[in-house]
Amino acid sequence: MATKTISLKRTIHAPAEHVYRAFTNATSLREWFCDGAMVQPRVGGRLYCQWDDGHALMGKYTALAPEKKIALDLRGDTEGDYSQCVITLSTKDGITSLQLTDSSDSKLWLKTADACEANWNAALDNLKSVLETGVDLRLARQPVLGVEIGEPKPGDEGVRLDGVTEGMGAREAGLQQGDVILSVNGKKTPSWNAIGAALNGHAAGDKVKVVFRRNGKTMNATVTLSARPMPEVPATAEALAEIVARKYTEVNRDLTQAFKGVSEEKAARAPAPGEWSARHVLAHLIAEERNLHTWLTDMIAGNEPWYERETGALRIRLDAVINGFPTVQALLTELKRNEAETVALLNALPDEFVARKGSYRRLALRMLSWPDHAREHLGQIIAAVKH
Repeated sequence: MATKTISLKRTIHAPAEHVYRAFTNATSLREWFCDGAMVQPRVGGRLYCQWDDGHALMGKYTALAPEKKIALDLRGDTEGDYSQCVITLSTKDGITSLQLTDSSDSKLWLKTADACEANWNAALDNLKSVLETGVDLRLARQPVLGVEIGEPKPGDEGVRLDGVTEGMGAREAGLQQGDVILSVNGKKTPSWNAIGAALNGHAAGDKVKVVFRRNGKTMNATVTLSARPMPEVPATAEALAEIVARKYTEVNRDLTQAFKGVSEEKAARAPAPGEWSARHVLAHLIAEERNLHTWLTDMIAGNEPWYERETGALRIRLDAVINGFPTVQALLTELKRNEAETVALLNALPDEFVARKGSYRRLALRMLSWPDHAREHLGQIIAAVKH
């Protein structure tokens, strides 16, 4: 049977070390290729990649030569046979030449080879962008609804909104803080990742149907998609840490003010059964800050897990935090201590991590907006202590 081979080349202005890592490290793979990955980077070791739209790719490494060659047997979840993929690297003056071949003689491969070639072309273009500039083209080119994601509540069955962005489609279509998005263009959205998957293939200016729940009533809206903002990030870890520290100081001032004159009894009182007291909100902020430390260190180590759900809202965990820090002042002090640890981690980011532009940009973008999470809960605290 005839064998068909895809052959592609790219010139990448990045060290061969970074290009090699992009095919052999789970964190690096998700920055340009997939949405989640697990790898065993050794000959005979397994590779598994998954996308938020549900499809997957699996295989094993058949040859590895650091900074020179990666060979894999690969199979998509709808394909019966493996293809043989070989990536060879050569470098000169800090510029890496990449050649990729992917071949098979299976009937299904012959039918899908053109689509596979198009997918590899798009992926390698993104690899070049991520390694050279840090920009993930999948995100840069993906439009947005213009919403801010909030904390889920029991029974939501969708994505709860903490706000809508001025001048973007969701706000203009009438969506509001507290709405729960159930589906986008007929695709269910049980998590924020599902919203992104539902927008794949769309461009800014396209219109999508959004089904959402407001105060127990299911409603519909047609949202015009907006272009995704692409903010700059600080050039150094020290500059990033300084900005984050300043934002922490500002929000902590407002948190302290929110508890001014509030008794411990009021701070411990929940507005309604099953809802959080003001102390629970502080415990949640502490739990999420601790989760952040784990994520930061996993990012630095290149061992980032792919979580389905965060754990910072588990009631049992919040109660345990309150048990250890039973007063408002103790909780505020512990929150600030954890924030100081975050800033220390940012200040200590290794130079080799900052040089990995995709990883550093992703971390920096998350950190620049991270202190806003506490500010988003200010209204919840104020409402709880007034109850």
